[in-house]
Amino acid sequence: MENPTFFYSTAAKTGQALPEKHFEATTQEIETALSAAEAATLPFAQSSARERANFLGQIALQIEGRREAILERYQQESGLPQGRAQGELQRTLSQIQHFKQLLEAGHYVQASIHKTAEGPDLRKMLYPLGPIVVFGASNFPLAFSTAGGDTISALAAGCPVVVKAHPYHTGTSSLVAEAITEAVALSPFPNGVFAHLQSATHALGQQLAMDHRIKGVGFTGSLAGGKALCALAQEREVPIPVFAEMGSTNPIVILPEKMKKEAQTLAQALADSVLLGNGQFCTNPGLVYALGKLPDSFSATLEEVFTKSPTGTMVHPNIAEAYQKKLQAIQEKFPALKLLQKAPFAPALGQVSADYFQAHPELGDEVFGPFTLVVVHDNVQALAQSIQQLDGQLTATILATVDDLAAYPQIHPLLVQKVGRLLFDGVPTGVAVTTAMQHGGPYPASSDSRFTAVGSDAIYRWLRPVCYQDAPQAVLPEALQDHNPLELERNINNQWTKETL
Repeated sequence: MENPTFFYSTAAKTGQALPEKHFEATTQEIETALSAAEAATLPFAQSSARERANFLGQIALQIEGRREAILERYQQESGLPQGRAQGELQRTLSQIQHFKQLLEAGHYVQASIHKTAEGPDLRKMLYPLGPIVVFGASNFPLAFSTAGGDTISALAAGCPVVVKAHPYHTGTSSLVAEAITEAVALSPFPNGVFAHLQSATHALGQQLAMDHRIKGVGFTGSLAGGKALCALAQEREVPIPVFAEMGSTNPIVILPEKMKKEAQTLAQALADSVLLGNGQFCTNPGLVYALGKLPDSFSATLEEVFTKSPTGTMVHPNIAEAYQKKLQAIQEKFPALKLLQKAPFAPALGQVSADYFQAHPELGDEVFGPFTLVVVHDNVQALAQSIQQLDGQLTATILATVDDLAAYPQIHPLLVQKVGRLLFDGVPTGVAVTTAMQHGGPYPASSDSRFTAVGSDAIYRWLRPVCYQDAPQAVLPEALQDHNPLELERNINNQWTKETL
């Protein structure tokens, strides 16, 4: 029997270890979780959407019952304020309700039937992949972690989930895992539909991603981490999909007339967005592309807000150190960069010319934290070149008047090639949990731009199509049976209908 080893999570504000011990997953615990997930795969896949909807509802109830304990530990581990903690918990509960409603509607299975006298009887629907490993995110201890969008969408699809807790907020993760485990106990499902494993190292995640029983991976984190998981998944004897959200600088393009009319307002809104959550949102705008000379009021407002903003707390001291080291490195490497930062770890504002930016494309790399870089373009050709130079992004924003859009029609099509979500008003921080949301983008923003990590369409990452040909009614899933017992809208011979056959 292995000797258990343990680690501590950290209080973000003090950098001190919190008293609770968290034990590294043992070889036996890992094997038990994976074996149980494998055993649960078939019964969970064959469960009804109504049963899974009830299960999700019970998860929400169990989390709500632990609200105060979760909020307290969340704030200790992350250093984020009470309002943020409450907002993220509510978003987590809302996501669960969103998928519960999706299951109750049932149409997500995309039932399609082709039945004619001339050919075979073909019936297709979506079917769960199997056990999924989900990696908790460092910057969202609730909404992108143990009961976050990856976990809940996979459970909704009928896939068992093994969560690898993030060591920066293991206490929060453990409390949420208790809630899910209790919901499993109150459900008709086997215990293997959910497991929660802890480790302070990367070794556990690598082991899980390489195990033959795992059929998919959900990850939110760094580009290096996402790339490593994608590489591991392709090295397996049977490769599996990795749905990784890996980073984005979320450029904001400000066109001349809009800048002229609203310079001060735009600067304030931009600064507020960059500084929100101390810059730890995946949609934080890290690049600003301006066309034409910057108005004095724009520059002055930006500089005033950044210099007067207090130094915030990062969710972990390691993230704060990485932020400051990255700023120091780019300042040393690129002497023409005008960098404003009142103190180490404080918000930072940079500015360069388009020529210098294009000669040094590394300046466009993400700096995770309260930093943005303003790039000033003399003409639209230079602006177009900067856009073409962009890597894939989660978002881009065009702040423009109607006349601006008419004067510079090439900007919008260029940005569409680079992003998953294109905004024409406001700022990109904040992601609505709706069916119409797209949270993903061309590589390296995410590993597969065809899918979203937010909204009900996130379920499609964990489903694959299965076609039944000339199958007897008795073996068909309810969604494909002639009498349509689920009363779904189905595609029958290229016509969407709820009718029976």
